Amino acid sequence: MAQSQLSITTDEAQAFKLGLLSAFGAYLLWGVVPGYYKLTAEVPAAIVICYRILGSVLFVGGYLALVGKLHQLREIVASKRTFFMVCLATLLVTTNWLVFIYSVEADRILDASLGYFINPLVSVALGVVFLKERLSKGQVLALAISLLAVLYQTFLLGIFPWISLYLAISFALYGLVRKRTPVGALSGQLGEVLIATPVALFGLAYFGSIGMNVVPHDDPWLLVALIGTGLVTAVPLTLFAYGARRLPLTYIGFMQYVAPSLQFILAVWVWNEPLSWERFLSFAVIWCALAIFTIDSVYGYRKRRAAR
Repeated sequence: MAQSQLSITTDEAQAFKLGLLSAFGAYLLWGVVPGYYKLTAEVPAAIVICYRILGSVLFVGGYLALVGKLHQLREIVASKRTFFMVCLATLLVTTNWLVFIYSVEADRILDASLGYFINPLVSVALGVVFLKERLSKGQVLALAISLLAVLYQTFLLGIFPWISLYLAISFALYGLVRKRTPVGALSGQLGEVLIATPVALFGLAYFGSIGMNVVPHDDPWLLVALIGTGLVTAVPLTLFAYGARRLPLTYIGFMQYVAPSLQFILAVWVWNEPLSWERFLSFAVIWCALAIFTIDSVYGYRKRRAAR
């Protein structure tokens, strides 16, 4: 009996480590991905999304076919609930992509960065509401401070941060849905983009019919970059899905700061987006909230580990 319990504990620890590495890798890639979408910035975001969906079908579907695991798609239609959850995840992630690509094309990466700074705190709140995870006093304080930052931008600066809020809420909900959907990381992602494929094909046909250049024959490198959005999408999203199913939602939120930190650095020091002192203050407030959240999470983890 003791050996069985030890084996279970070891397996759980291994799964936790793999989940941690996968999620961290996903956030690292998401942090630098705006640089890739600068390559396609001359193409409207709606067209880029269509290529992103179709490219994901190509790369993820091709890989699963290569390793003989396309049969895993049956998981998605195993029950009406599972299929509904995958459809919901599709809606959340594709609209998140659309708003994010718009922010890159409109030189509003700072807005996207703020959204992904807020995201971990939204994830924590969803963990409490839907997964019955308990909040410590430090986490409650961090949530309250982040709310103040949003209110500061909305009322004192006169800017409703719709990009930031939509990215934060939609991706937190996506993480929650994927965590509660019993499908594999790759098969789940392929199912999502397959569900979105008819919309993507219709979109390209429609944009072409109104005279837009949906297939840039005169610029083959741009066409390659558009198709490559599928690969850029598939790798980090698969890593995230793998990690999300093996980590508590609070840990997923904890690592989220990696991506927006890189986006913030790129926006200010590489693409020279304007950052006023007033707006910098709203970021500083969020950073304080994240610092409190981080310290509290590390302390809580060490305390639970010592107790075990």
